Amino acid sequence: MSASVSAMHPQQPGRPTVGVVTVTHNAERFMDEYLEALQGQTHWPDKIVLVDSGSNNLKLLKERTAQSELNIEIVELGNNAGICVGNNVGWRVVRDLSYCLFLNQDAFVAPDFIKRAITYMESERRVGMVTPSLLRYDIQGHRPLDTIDTTAVVRNWCGNFVERDCGLPAKQLEKYKAPNDIPWLCTAVAFGRREALEAVVEEGDRVFDESFFMYKDDTDLSWRVRRAGWRIVHHPGLFGYHCRGWKKRSAFSRKLRLLSARNEVRTCFKNRSPFVLLSLAKYAAVGLFNL
Repeated sequence: MSASVSAMHPQQPGRPTVGVVTVTHNAERFMDEYLEALQGQTHWPDKIVLVDSGSNNLKLLKERTAQSELNIEIVELGNNAGICVGNNVGWRVVRDLSYCLFLNQDAFVAPDFIKRAITYMESERRVGMVTPSLLRYDIQGHRPLDTIDTTAVVRNWCGNFVERDCGLPAKQLEKYKAPNDIPWLCTAVAFGRREALEAVVEEGDRVFDESFFMYKDDTDLSWRVRRAGWRIVHHPGLFGYHCRGWKKRSAFSRKLRLLSARNEVRTCFKNRSPFVLLSLAKYAAVGLFNL
């Protein structure tokens, strides 16, 4: 970090510290917005860990990060080990810092995100994790959209896990007047307290359950954080942007739908949910009838 930038973002004794963990996989098209959003923070992260999970070519990623004055470390896994393994590797690098921001490679945060998240978490000591209002982002047009991506993960009327407010106009965010407790969050952008994450470490020194690979891993983490006595909150004064690449469910391969259904069974069973029978029925429906 240059002397001029250090002067702008001094590392003060006793100041809360923040690490950012991002798992990358062929992330070149997102890196400009990703790094600009972090460099534009009014409170710079103390450390950024990019855990690469089997990208085809790391040269462009390394060249782009080398131009940044942010404190960035790249960890190469060498193969596509999945989001859970990558997040655990990154978390272990920053685990001694006050807070960890799990941030997808295709997610960007508003300039005051880190500063406001710290202020809130320092004032609410029983909040273990906080998530912002996430809006959709058009990476090809390099612009945010007037569409909500998510504010939480909840169950719908038939018991399925869904993203709350997904697809609604951004104006609908006006209904949230204050931070609100939620059951689960999406770790595309999730700001976690060190003590809360340490409280849910599983065998092998892992915060995320690596057997999930991807899908429902954030639901499982949220559940365990709440069971450990911590609150999980959606803060409407925090904003982020997400280039979610969701397709219709029918467009996903049977393999991916089976993985998602299997992980739902696993997280319901682990966390003692009465919905485990419903999740088993859904898994059977995918496996037997390709639904």
